[in-house]
Amino acid sequence: MLGTAPLVVLLALGLGLSGCDGSGSGGSADRAAVDEVEQQADAALDGVLHDVAAALRLDGAQGSRSFTICGESYAPRGVVMQSFVHFDASGELTREKATATTVGLLEDDGWTVDDPDNTVILKAAKGRLVLHVQIGPSLVQVDLVSECVETSDAVAEEYADRPTVDLAWS
Repeated sequence: MLGTAPLVVLLALGLGLSGCDGSGSGGSADRAAVDEVEQQADAALDGVLHDVAAALRLDGAQGSRSFTICGESYAPRGVVMQSFVHFDASGELTREKATATTVGLLEDDGWTVDDPDNTVILKAAKGRLVLHVQIGPSLVQVDLVSECVETSDAVAEEYADRPTVDLAWS
């Protein structure tokens, strides 16, 4: 007779190993976390970035969004959302004025700007989002990315398999 001790060890090992298949427990909770970050990015695009574009008189906006896996290919941790928008500027845009205007609007919206005096590339953060704004005399480029949103492997792959989509700007 084996007794109860080996049975307890077998059960503990079985329960402990059952979570090691990489599928995680996420599912709908993981998708909700990624969707929340995407909604925050949409709010930034529709809010403060529209304000920046209007204040700097930018037009010709073209953008896209994609998702990539973060972590190692053999052990994904989750996904990163990336949104990219390119604007045409009038050519009369001065970096100093454009930077000061952009910093003011970002800070008013609750963004923390790392180096507000950097007239080449601004970096700002709000919640789980990181924003890079590159200001040039004839163009402004915006890169809005999320931190790695931890998900199960399956959810990470599901988002990473999505095609890159164009962002609507109006």
